[in-house]
Amino acid sequence: MNDGILWLELLIGIIVSFSLLGIFIWAAKQGQFDDGKKMMDGLLFDSTEDLQDAIRKENKIKELKNNKIKSNSQDKK
Repeated sequence: MNDGILWLELLIGIIVSFSLLGIFIWAAKQGQFDDGKKMMDGLLFDSTEDLQDAIRKENKIKELKNNKIKSNSQDKK
């Protein structure tokens, strides 16, 4: 009886292991892990001007979203 349980646990462990390996390979092929070096280089080599440009861009996007929301709410009235 114990042998049957051990074989079942072994089989389930192998299935889970291969499933996780398959998910990892799929994610690697989809490019989930491609930007690691790019992100680290960006942190190390960005100048203050680049950071200020990024902040300005984010603020502009927020303003455009707010303007769009306001115009949509005014159009409904």
